[in-house]
Amino acid sequence: MLLWLFLWMNESWVWARAALPINGACAGVATLVTDPAPQFNGTSVVLRFHEHRYQVNAYGPPAWRLNSRLAGEMVRFQGTCGNLTGRYVRSQRIAHVVGRITLAHVSEEFGEGSPAVRMANRIRRAMVRGVSAMPHELRALFTGLVIGDDREQPRAMVLDFRSSGLSHLTAVSGQNVAYLLAVLSPLFVRLSRGTRWAVTMGVLLWFVLLTRAEPSVLRAAVMAAMVTTNAAIGRPQNARAVIAATVIVLLLLDPMLAWSVGFALSVGATCGLAWFSARLAKVVGGRGVIAATLAAQLGTAPVSLAVFGYVPVVSLIANPLALTVAGAVMMFGLPVALLAGMFPMLVGPVSWLMTIPVGYVALVANGAARISPHGLLNVFLWMCVPLFLWRRHRQSAVRPTAVAG
Repeated sequence: MLLWLFLWMNESWVWARAALPINGACAGVATLVTDPAPQFNGTSVVLRFHEHRYQVNAYGPPAWRLNSRLAGEMVRFQGTCGNLTGRYVRSQRIAHVVGRITLAHVSEEFGEGSPAVRMANRIRRAMVRGVSAMPHELRALFTGLVIGDDREQPRAMVLDFRSSGLSHLTAVSGQNVAYLLAVLSPLFVRLSRGTRWAVTMGVLLWFVLLTRAEPSVLRAAVMAAMVTTNAAIGRPQNARAVIAATVIVLLLLDPMLAWSVGFALSVGATCGLAWFSARLAKVVGGRGVIAATLAAQLGTAPVSLAVFGYVPVVSLIANPLALTVAGAVMMFGLPVALLAGMFPMLVGPVSWLMTIPVGYVALVANGAARISPHGLLNVFLWMCVPLFLWRRHRQSAVRPTAVAG
Protein backbone atom coordinates (compact mmCIF):
# COMPACT_ATOMS: atom_id res chain seq x y z
CA MET A 1 0.00 0.00 0.00
CA LEU A 2 2.87 2.40 0.79
CA LEU A 3 4.49 1.63 -2.55
CA TRP A 4 1.20 2.24 -4.38
CA LEU A 5 0.70 5.54 -2.53
CA PHE A 6 4.23 6.67 -3.38
CA LEU A 7 3.76 5.83 -7.06
CA TRP A 8 0.41 7.64 -7.18
CA MET A 9 1.84 10.79 -5.58
CA ASN A 10 4.93 10.71 -7.81
CA GLU A 11 2.84 10.18 -10.92
CA SER A 12 0.49 13.03 -9.98
CA TRP A 13 3.50 15.34 -9.58
CA VAL A 14 4.86 14.33 -12.97
CA TRP A 15 1.48 14.94 -14.66
CA ALA A 16 1.23 18.37 -13.03
CA ARG A 17 4.80 19.23 -14.05
CA ALA A 18 4.12 18.09 -17.62
CA ALA A 19 1.10 20.38 -17.85
CA LEU A 20 3.03 23.62 -17.18
CA PRO A 21 2.14 26.16 -19.91
CA ILE A 22 5.17 27.69 -21.68
CA ASN A 23 4.49 30.37 -24.29
CA GLY A 24 6.35 33.03 -26.24
CA ALA A 25 9.47 33.56 -28.32
CA CYS A 26 12.36 31.27 -27.44
CA ALA A 27 15.89 30.84 -28.75
CA GLY A 28 19.10 29.15 -27.70
CA VAL A 29 20.76 25.75 -27.72
CA ALA A 30 18.57 22.64 -27.54
CA THR A 31 19.45 18.94 -27.35
CA LEU A 32 17.73 16.36 -29.52
CA VAL A 33 15.94 13.84 -27.30
CA THR A 34 14.79 11.65 -30.20
CA ASP A 35 16.17 10.94 -33.64
CA PRO A 36 14.48 13.09 -36.33
CA ALA A 37 11.74 11.13 -38.10
CA PRO A 38 10.03 11.97 -41.40
CA GLN A 39 6.46 13.17 -41.01
CA PHE A 40 4.42 14.14 -44.07
CA ASN A 41 6.56 16.79 -45.80
CA GLY A 42 8.60 17.66 -42.75
CA THR A 43 10.47 16.29 -39.76
CA SER A 44 9.27 15.38 -36.27
CA VAL A 45 11.65 15.49 -33.30
CA VAL A 46 11.63 16.16 -29.56
CA LEU A 47 14.03 18.83 -28.27
CA ARG A 48 15.14 19.46 -24.68
CA PHE A 49 15.40 23.19 -23.96
CA HIS A 50 15.96 24.63 -20.46
CA GLU A 51 15.38 21.16 -18.94
CA HIS A 52 11.96 20.78 -20.60
CA ARG A 53 10.98 18.68 -23.61
CA TYR A 54 9.21 20.19 -26.62
CA GLN A 55 7.64 18.57 -29.66
CA VAL A 56 8.88 20.04 -32.94
CA ASN A 57 7.38 19.54 -36.39
CA ALA A 58 9.80 21.29 -38.74
CA TYR A 59 9.54 22.09 -42.44
CA GLY A 60 11.86 23.51 -45.06
CA PRO A 61 15.49 24.45 -44.18
CA PRO A 62 15.06 23.84 -40.40
CA ALA A 63 13.86 20.30 -41.18
CA TRP A 64 16.76 19.67 -43.58
CA ARG A 65 19.30 20.69 -40.93
CA LEU A 66 17.61 18.63 -38.20
CA ASN A 67 17.54 15.55 -40.45
CA SER A 68 21.32 15.30 -40.40
CA ARG A 69 21.44 15.22 -36.60
CA LEU A 70 20.88 12.36 -34.13
CA ALA A 71 19.61 12.14 -30.55
CA GLY A 72 21.97 13.64 -28.00
CA GLU A 73 23.42 16.21 -30.39
CA MET A 74 22.77 19.94 -29.88
CA VAL A 75 21.49 22.63 -32.24
CA ARG A 76 21.02 26.39 -32.00
CA PHE A 77 17.52 27.54 -32.93
CA GLN A 78 15.05 30.40 -32.98
CA GLY A 79 11.31 29.91 -32.71
CA THR A 80 8.15 30.22 -30.67
CA CYS A 81 7.25 28.01 -27.70
CA GLY A 82 3.60 27.12 -27.09
CA ASN A 83 1.23 24.64 -25.48
CA LEU A 84 0.66 21.15 -26.81
CA THR A 85 -2.22 20.75 -29.22
CA GLY A 86 -3.69 17.97 -31.35
CA ARG A 87 -4.76 14.38 -30.87
CA TYR A 88 -1.45 13.13 -29.46
CA VAL A 89 -1.24 15.42 -26.42
CA ARG A 90 -1.68 12.56 -23.96
CA SER A 91 1.02 10.34 -25.50
CA GLN A 92 3.38 13.31 -25.68
CA ARG A 93 2.88 14.12 -22.00
CA ILE A 94 3.56 10.50 -21.15
CA ALA A 95 6.93 11.05 -22.86
CA HIS A 96 7.47 14.13 -20.61
CA VAL A 97 6.87 16.60 -23.45
CA VAL A 98 5.50 19.87 -22.00
CA GLY A 99 4.98 22.00 -25.11
CA ARG A 100 5.76 22.57 -28.76
CA ILE A 101 8.20 24.76 -30.65
CA THR A 102 7.51 26.32 -34.02
CA LEU A 103 10.95 26.75 -35.57
CA ALA A 104 11.92 29.84 -37.52
CA HIS A 105 15.62 29.06 -37.91
CA VAL A 106 18.12 26.28 -37.12
CA SER A 107 21.82 27.03 -37.33
CA GLU A 108 24.16 24.83 -39.36
CA GLU A 109 26.46 24.72 -36.34
CA PHE A 110 25.86 21.87 -33.89
CA GLY A 111 27.36 20.12 -30.89
CA GLU A 112 28.09 16.40 -30.81
CA GLY A 113 27.14 15.96 -27.16
CA SER A 114 28.86 13.93 -24.46
CA PRO A 115 31.54 11.30 -25.24
CA ALA A 116 29.00 8.50 -24.69
CA VAL A 117 26.55 10.16 -27.09
CA ARG A 118 29.28 10.67 -29.69
CA MET A 119 30.29 7.01 -29.47
CA ALA A 120 26.69 5.77 -29.80
CA ASN A 121 25.93 8.04 -32.76
CA ARG A 122 29.14 7.12 -34.56
CA ILE A 123 28.26 3.46 -34.17
CA ARG A 124 24.76 4.06 -35.54
CA ARG A 125 26.12 5.98 -38.53
CA ALA A 126 28.79 3.34 -39.17
CA MET A 127 26.17 0.58 -39.05
CA VAL A 128 23.92 2.36 -41.56
CA ARG A 129 26.95 3.08 -43.76
CA GLY A 130 27.87 -0.61 -43.68
CA VAL A 131 24.55 -1.64 -45.29
CA SER A 132 24.10 1.42 -47.50
CA ALA A 133 23.91 -0.75 -50.63
CA MET A 134 20.74 -2.48 -49.42
CA PRO A 135 17.38 -1.43 -50.93
CA HIS A 136 15.95 1.46 -48.91
CA GLU A 137 12.94 -0.41 -47.48
CA LEU A 138 15.00 -3.43 -46.45
CA ARG A 139 17.70 -1.21 -44.94
CA ALA A 140 14.99 0.47 -42.85
CA LEU A 141 13.78 -2.96 -41.72
CA PHE A 142 17.36 -4.02 -40.95
CA THR A 143 17.91 -1.06 -38.61
CA GLY A 144 14.55 -1.83 -36.99
CA LEU A 145 15.50 -5.44 -36.34
CA VAL A 146 18.97 -4.62 -34.99
CA ILE A 147 18.53 -1.41 -32.98
CA GLY A 148 14.79 -0.68 -33.14
CA ASP A 149 15.19 2.27 -35.53
CA ASP A 150 12.09 2.02 -37.73
CA ARG A 151 11.82 5.71 -38.69
CA GLU A 152 12.36 5.10 -42.42
CA GLN A 153 10.00 2.14 -42.78
CA PRO A 154 7.22 2.83 -45.31
CA ARG A 155 3.64 2.85 -44.07
CA ALA A 156 2.80 -0.33 -46.00
CA MET A 157 5.59 -2.27 -44.28
CA VAL A 158 4.50 -1.03 -40.84
CA LEU A 159 0.94 -2.20 -41.53
CA ASP A 160 2.20 -5.59 -42.76
CA PHE A 161 4.11 -6.18 -39.53
CA ARG A 162 1.14 -5.11 -37.40
CA SER A 163 -1.34 -7.28 -39.30
CA SER A 164 0.95 -10.30 -39.14
CA GLY A 165 1.73 -9.94 -35.43
CA LEU A 166 5.43 -9.36 -36.11
CA SER A 167 5.70 -5.71 -35.08
CA HIS A 168 7.54 -6.77 -31.91
CA LEU A 169 10.54 -7.67 -34.06
CA THR A 170 11.26 -4.00 -34.79
CA ALA A 171 11.02 -2.99 -31.13
CA VAL A 172 14.24 -3.71 -29.25
CA SER A 173 13.51 -6.10 -26.40
CA GLY A 174 14.97 -8.88 -24.31
CA GLN A 175 15.64 -10.91 -27.44
CA ASN A 176 18.07 -8.28 -28.74
CA VAL A 177 19.76 -8.00 -25.34
CA ALA A 178 20.10 -11.79 -25.08
CA TYR A 179 21.63 -12.02 -28.57
CA LEU A 180 24.06 -9.20 -27.80
CA LEU A 181 25.27 -10.88 -24.61
CA ALA A 182 25.46 -14.24 -26.43
CA VAL A 183 27.74 -12.75 -29.11
CA LEU A 184 29.99 -11.14 -26.49
CA SER A 185 29.99 -14.05 -24.01
CA PRO A 186 33.09 -15.77 -25.51
CA LEU A 187 35.04 -12.59 -24.72
CA PHE A 188 33.96 -12.75 -21.06
CA VAL A 189 35.01 -16.35 -20.36
CA ARG A 190 38.47 -15.56 -18.98
CA LEU A 191 37.32 -12.60 -16.89
CA SER A 192 36.86 -12.85 -13.14
CA ARG A 193 33.33 -12.81 -11.75
CA GLY A 194 33.52 -9.18 -10.61
CA THR A 195 35.11 -7.98 -13.84
CA ARG A 196 32.56 -9.91 -15.90
CA TRP A 197 29.74 -8.25 -13.96
CA ALA A 198 31.21 -4.76 -14.46
CA VAL A 199 31.78 -5.31 -18.18
CA THR A 200 28.26 -6.68 -18.63
CA MET A 201 26.79 -3.64 -16.88
CA GLY A 202 28.80 -1.40 -19.18
CA VAL A 203 27.58 -3.26 -22.27
CA LEU A 204 23.97 -2.97 -21.11
CA LEU A 205 24.31 0.77 -20.49
CA TRP A 206 25.93 1.22 -23.91
CA PHE A 207 23.13 -0.75 -25.61
CA VAL A 208 20.44 1.30 -23.84
CA LEU A 209 22.11 4.47 -25.09
CA LEU A 210 22.50 3.05 -28.60
CA THR A 211 18.82 2.09 -28.80
CA ARG A 212 17.57 5.38 -27.30
CA ALA A 213 16.29 3.96 -23.99
CA GLU A 214 12.94 2.85 -25.33
CA PRO A 215 10.59 1.41 -22.63
CA SER A 216 10.99 -2.14 -23.95
CA VAL A 217 14.79 -2.00 -23.93
CA LEU A 218 14.79 -0.43 -20.46
CA ARG A 219 12.74 -3.35 -19.20
CA ALA A 220 15.05 -5.85 -20.90
CA ALA A 221 18.25 -4.16 -19.72
CA VAL A 222 17.13 -3.86 -16.09
CA MET A 223 16.08 -7.52 -16.07
CA ALA A 224 19.42 -8.55 -17.58
CA ALA A 225 21.24 -6.44 -15.00
CA MET A 226 19.33 -8.13 -12.16
CA VAL A 227 19.98 -11.60 -13.54
CA THR A 228 23.69 -10.80 -13.98
CA THR A 229 23.90 -9.43 -10.45
CA ASN A 230 22.17 -12.48 -8.98
CA ALA A 231 24.57 -14.74 -10.86
CA ALA A 232 27.58 -12.74 -9.66
CA ILE A 233 26.59 -13.00 -5.98
CA GLY A 234 25.37 -16.57 -6.29
CA ARG A 235 21.69 -15.94 -5.54
CA PRO A 236 19.06 -18.27 -7.03
CA GLN A 237 17.26 -17.01 -10.13
CA ASN A 238 13.49 -16.56 -10.20
CA ALA A 239 12.17 -15.08 -13.44
CA ARG A 240 8.87 -13.96 -11.93
CA ALA A 241 10.55 -12.19 -9.02
CA VAL A 242 12.98 -10.50 -11.44
CA ILE A 243 10.07 -9.25 -13.59
CA ALA A 244 8.25 -7.87 -10.54
CA ALA A 245 11.37 -6.14 -9.22
CA THR A 246 12.11 -4.69 -12.67
CA VAL A 247 8.64 -3.19 -13.01
CA ILE A 248 8.78 -1.69 -9.50
CA VAL A 249 12.23 -0.16 -10.08
CA LEU A 250 11.31 1.36 -13.43
CA LEU A 251 8.00 2.75 -12.17
CA LEU A 252 9.77 4.32 -9.20
CA LEU A 253 12.24 5.96 -11.59
CA ASP A 254 9.60 7.02 -14.12
CA PRO A 255 5.94 6.64 -13.07
CA MET A 256 4.80 7.75 -16.54
CA LEU A 257 5.86 4.34 -17.85
CA ALA A 258 2.63 3.04 -16.32
CA TRP A 259 0.83 4.74 -19.24
CA SER A 260 3.27 3.61 -21.95
CA VAL A 261 1.76 1.09 -24.35
CA GLY A 262 5.21 -0.14 -25.37
CA PHE A 263 6.17 -0.77 -21.75
CA ALA A 264 2.88 -2.58 -21.06
CA LEU A 265 3.30 -4.81 -24.10
CA SER A 266 6.90 -5.60 -23.19
CA VAL A 267 6.04 -6.49 -19.60
CA GLY A 268 2.98 -8.46 -20.71
CA ALA A 269 4.95 -10.54 -23.20
CA THR A 270 7.64 -11.25 -20.60
CA CYS A 271 5.05 -12.26 -18.00
CA GLY A 272 3.38 -14.54 -20.53
CA LEU A 273 6.69 -16.26 -21.25
CA ALA A 274 7.52 -16.61 -17.55
CA TRP A 275 4.13 -17.97 -16.50
CA PHE A 276 2.89 -19.97 -19.50
CA SER A 277 5.66 -20.93 -21.95
CA ALA A 278 6.89 -24.00 -20.04
CA ARG A 279 3.36 -25.34 -19.54
CA LEU A 280 2.39 -24.71 -23.15
CA ALA A 281 5.59 -26.37 -24.38
CA LYS A 282 4.53 -29.59 -22.65
CA VAL A 283 1.19 -29.47 -24.44
CA VAL A 284 2.37 -28.35 -27.88
CA GLY A 285 5.37 -30.65 -27.86
CA GLY A 286 8.79 -29.88 -29.24
CA ARG A 287 7.64 -26.73 -31.04
CA GLY A 288 9.15 -24.24 -28.62
CA VAL A 289 8.59 -21.25 -30.89
CA ILE A 290 4.85 -21.93 -31.08
CA ALA A 291 4.62 -22.29 -27.29
CA ALA A 292 6.58 -19.07 -26.78
CA THR A 293 4.39 -17.24 -29.30
CA LEU A 294 1.22 -18.43 -27.58
CA ALA A 295 2.58 -17.46 -24.16
CA ALA A 296 3.60 -13.98 -25.35
CA GLN A 297 0.20 -13.48 -27.00
CA LEU A 298 -1.55 -14.44 -23.76
CA GLY A 299 0.49 -11.84 -21.91
CA THR A 300 -0.07 -9.03 -24.42
CA ALA A 301 -3.68 -9.81 -25.42
CA PRO A 302 -5.35 -7.61 -22.75
CA VAL A 303 -3.27 -4.58 -23.78
CA SER A 304 -3.59 -5.27 -27.51
CA LEU A 305 -7.36 -5.65 -27.29
CA ALA A 306 -7.77 -2.54 -25.14
CA VAL A 307 -5.53 -0.33 -27.30
CA PHE A 308 -5.71 -1.76 -30.81
CA GLY A 309 -8.86 -3.90 -30.60
CA TYR A 310 -7.22 -6.70 -32.57
CA VAL A 311 -4.89 -9.65 -31.95
CA PRO A 312 -4.03 -11.40 -35.25
CA VAL A 313 -4.28 -15.17 -35.03
CA VAL A 314 -1.99 -15.44 -38.06
CA SER A 315 0.88 -14.50 -35.74
CA LEU A 316 0.90 -18.14 -34.59
CA ILE A 317 2.07 -19.00 -38.10
CA ALA A 318 4.14 -15.91 -38.89
CA ASN A 319 6.30 -15.98 -35.75
CA PRO A 320 7.62 -19.54 -36.13
CA LEU A 321 8.42 -18.77 -39.78
CA ALA A 322 10.20 -15.48 -39.10
CA LEU A 323 11.73 -15.65 -35.63
CA THR A 324 14.75 -17.84 -36.39
CA VAL A 325 15.86 -15.78 -39.38
CA ALA A 326 15.10 -12.48 -37.63
CA GLY A 327 17.07 -13.70 -34.62
CA ALA A 328 20.09 -14.39 -36.83
CA VAL A 329 19.89 -10.83 -38.17
CA MET A 330 19.63 -9.45 -34.63
CA MET A 331 22.62 -11.48 -33.46
CA PHE A 332 25.05 -10.95 -36.33
CA GLY A 333 23.69 -7.84 -38.09
CA LEU A 334 25.26 -5.24 -35.81
CA PRO A 335 28.87 -6.56 -35.75
CA VAL A 336 28.83 -7.39 -39.48
CA ALA A 337 27.43 -3.98 -40.44
CA LEU A 338 29.94 -2.20 -38.20
CA LEU A 339 32.77 -4.13 -39.82
CA ALA A 340 31.55 -3.06 -43.25
CA GLY A 341 31.18 0.51 -42.02
CA MET A 342 34.89 0.55 -41.11
CA PHE A 343 36.04 -1.14 -44.33
CA PRO A 344 34.17 0.28 -47.35
CA MET A 345 35.16 -2.62 -49.61
CA LEU A 346 32.85 -4.84 -47.53
CA VAL A 347 29.74 -2.68 -47.96
CA GLY A 348 28.59 -4.44 -51.14
CA PRO A 349 29.04 -8.05 -49.94
CA VAL A 350 27.59 -7.33 -46.47
CA SER A 351 24.61 -5.48 -47.95
CA TRP A 352 23.91 -8.39 -50.28
CA LEU A 353 24.36 -10.89 -47.44
CA MET A 354 21.91 -9.02 -45.16
CA THR A 355 19.38 -8.45 -47.95
CA ILE A 356 18.56 -12.17 -48.12
CA PRO A 357 17.39 -12.79 -44.51
CA VAL A 358 15.87 -9.31 -44.10
CA GLY A 359 13.98 -9.75 -47.36
CA TYR A 360 12.72 -13.12 -46.14
CA VAL A 361 11.35 -11.57 -42.92
CA ALA A 362 9.63 -8.84 -44.96
CA LEU A 363 8.17 -11.51 -47.26
CA VAL A 364 6.78 -13.48 -44.31
CA ALA A 365 5.21 -10.34 -42.85
CA ASN A 366 3.66 -9.39 -46.19
CA GLY A 367 2.34 -12.88 -46.86
CA ALA A 368 0.92 -13.27 -43.36
CA ALA A 369 -0.71 -9.84 -43.56
CA ARG A 370 -2.42 -10.81 -46.83
CA ILE A 371 -4.00 -13.95 -45.36
CA SER A 372 -4.63 -12.49 -41.88
CA PRO A 373 -8.34 -12.91 -41.01
CA HIS A 374 -10.32 -10.10 -39.44
CA GLY A 375 -13.53 -9.68 -37.53
CA LEU A 376 -15.53 -12.73 -36.51
CA LEU A 377 -13.30 -15.12 -38.46
CA ASN A 378 -10.28 -14.03 -36.42
CA VAL A 379 -12.27 -14.45 -33.19
CA PHE A 380 -13.49 -17.90 -34.28
CA LEU A 381 -9.97 -19.08 -35.07
CA TRP A 382 -8.74 -17.86 -31.69
CA MET A 383 -11.55 -19.87 -30.08
CA CYS A 384 -10.21 -22.95 -31.87
CA VAL A 385 -6.78 -22.54 -30.24
CA PRO A 386 -7.90 -23.70 -26.73
CA LEU A 387 -9.63 -26.67 -28.35
CA PHE A 388 -6.41 -27.55 -30.14
CA LEU A 389 -4.42 -27.27 -26.89
CA TRP A 390 -6.98 -29.38 -25.02
CA ARG A 391 -6.78 -32.07 -27.70
CA ARG A 392 -2.99 -32.03 -27.63
CA HIS A 393 -3.09 -32.30 -23.84
CA ARG A 394 -5.42 -35.31 -24.04
CA GLN A 395 -3.19 -37.00 -26.59
CA SER A 396 -0.06 -36.44 -24.51
CA ALA A 397 -1.84 -37.76 -21.42
CA VAL A 398 -2.82 -41.08 -23.03
CA ARG A 399 0.37 -41.53 -25.06
CA PRO A 400 2.13 -44.78 -23.92
CA THR A 401 5.52 -44.32 -22.33
CA ALA A 402 8.38 -46.67 -23.23
CA VAL A 403 10.37 -47.95 -20.26
CA ALA A 404 13.95 -49.08 -20.80
CA GLY A 405 14.99 -51.95 -18.61
